[in-house]
This record gives sequence, C-alpha cells and structure tokens, in this order.
Amino acid sequence: MKVIIPENRLEQFIFKYLDVRFKDLEQAKGRFVEIVFKFPGEQGGIMGWSKNDDSNRTLLSIYHKIIDDIFSLIPIEKREIVNIVGRYVEDRYNLNVNDAEVYPYRHQMVVDWE
Repeated sequence: MKVIIPENRLEQFIFKYLDVRFKDLEQAKGRFVEIVFKFPGEQGGIMGWSKNDDSNRTLLSIYHKIIDDIFSLIPIEKREIVNIVGRYVEDRYNLNVNDAEVYPYRHQMVVDWE
C-alpha cells in the first residue's frame, strides 16, 4: 500500500515517527561531543550535539541508520531528512542546531567515562 503525505505535513509526520522511535532516548555527557543521545544501557549514541566555543556554532551528528530508516519510509532527499532531524532536536530538546551531518559509525558519539 502506498501512502501519500502532503508536503506541508511531511515534517509533522517525521516528528511523530521520531517521537515513537526515540521515546526512551536519554541524554548523556559525551566523550567527543557535549551531549550524546543514546538508548538506556548503551555506551554509543545515535546522535551527538556539540558547540564550537570559538564561533558559537552548533553541530548535530546523526548516525546514518536513522536517516536510512526514514528514507525507507519516505524517499525524499536525504539532506532534507537531515535538516528535519535537526529541527526535531531543536524542537524536542531545546537545543540550537546550526549544522547537521551524517556519521557512518557510532564511535564518535560515545558516553564520557568519568
């Protein structure tokens, strides 16, 4: 069955999908990024957020499987999916996201071992 989502409802649809998918997501201090978004019991995160102190710009690092999963549901440009996930993090976690990029591995987004 094929579902047609109007363009003006696309972001809302993806936000609802992420709400369900990320309902147990926790924030933790990261080793290489300031905040790691991870599931309980895991050391590696699926997203990481960092702020450049010199320029005040922020970066959201997103594990590629998140983008691939959304793309498999809604085949739109992956860059648009990345931008929507960035807006989702801004909205749901009250964090500023200036840039967002996709990472092929989760090792950049590990919890700090203090």
